[in-house]
Amino acid sequence: MRIRLSPILLVPALAVAGPFACNIITPALYVAEGPGKKEAEFTLPEDKKLVVFVDDRRNVISRLQLRSQLADDIGQQLKTLELVEEVVSGRELIAYVRRVESPNRRVSIEELGNAVDADIVLYVEMDMFALTPDGATPKPTAAVRVKVIDVKEKRRVFPPDGGDPLGFPVSVDMNALGNDAYRTSANRRQLEDMLEKRLADQITKLFYKHERMNFGQGVTQMEG
Repeated sequence: MRIRLSPILLVPALAVAGPFACNIITPALYVAEGPGKKEAEFTLPEDKKLVVFVDDRRNVISRLQLRSQLADDIGQQLKTLELVEEVVSGRELIAYVRRVESPNRRVSIEELGNAVDADIVLYVEMDMFALTPDGATPKPTAAVRVKVIDVKEKRRVFPPDGGDPLGFPVSVDMNALGNDAYRTSANRRQLEDMLEKRLADQITKLFYKHERMNFGQGVTQMEG
């Protein structure tokens, strides 16, 4: 049987701790009540057609298929959660950019949206996607910057005015793993796949209210 403590009962007991109480009240209440909810950073307009574009012109993700999967996973989660009504496959945009872009011509975000008749572009710029953040520590890490562009109005709606013009930063990592996790190419691909899923999930969380991460979450185990 699981006993859920009341914070009302906890406070008197903690009060006797004197000057040290301030160091333990917050964690104790956290354990008693849980981590709570985190508000959405931005609410997507659900009645507009959206496309996700993963911009990786520096090729920090070595596998093109994984880049396409990231765009699809974000779009599918947004659709499943009913945050938007219509999502265009991000794979179409990746193919479009590869076809029309050149060293002398970079496709604008507005052009990306118009190319697939989308109203909104969820733009994800890759900063890092690596199995080790420093070349030595076995800790898969990814970092991106996210923008939302209203193509029809030709303006950025997220981050809002006053926010970072480069985009809202999102980063994820996995617990440090033993070197055995990197031994074969199949293992390394599995780690990349796991990191991609975690990144897609974290990006999607920007747009809806969700549970904060509990203490102890984030432990990753390899299968097989």
